[in-house]
Amino acid sequence: MVLIRYGVTHFIEHPLPPNADAATREMDAHLVLWIYATLADPIVDHVVGATSAYELWSRIHDYFLANRAARYMMLNRQYRNLKQGDLSVAEYARRMKLLTAGLADIDHAVTEVDLTTQFLHGIDKRLDTIRVVLGDTVPLPPFETVFSH
Repeated sequence: MVLIRYGVTHFIEHPLPPNADAATREMDAHLVLWIYATLADPIVDHVVGATSAYELWSRIHDYFLANRAARYMMLNRQYRNLKQGDLSVAEYARRMKLLTAGLADIDHAVTEVDLTTQFLHGIDKRLDTIRVVLGDTVPLPPFETVFSH
C-alpha cells in the first residue's frame, strides 16, 4: 500500500533501465534502504546483497513463495488435527478461524462446509448431541450458526 501511495511500484515490478538518470537511481536506492529497514533479521539473511528495489523485491517474493508449500503443510496439519480438548468453545473456534485465515493467506482457502465439518469433528465428546444434531442437518449450517449453538 505504501508503494502504491507514493507511486513507486514500478521500481519493484521492473528492473531499472541501463540508462536510468541519477534521480531514478537515487529513488531506487532509497527504496532498497527502506525495504531492508522493514525486514526482520531472518529474512534479511536470505535477501542480503540485492542492490536494486526490483532485485530485492524479487528475492523476497521468491523466499516467501518457496515457503508456501511448507507453510501449507504445517497449517493444514494443525487445522486437521485441532481438537477442542480443554479449550472453551469460543477459544476452539478462534483458533480454528486463525488457522483458516492463515490458509487463505497462502491461497488455500477453506470452504464454509469444510470449516463447519472440521469444527464439528474436533468438538469435545461432551457436546456429542450438538455434533450429531447439527452434523445431520442438510444442508450443513454455516460455521457461525454451528458455533452459536
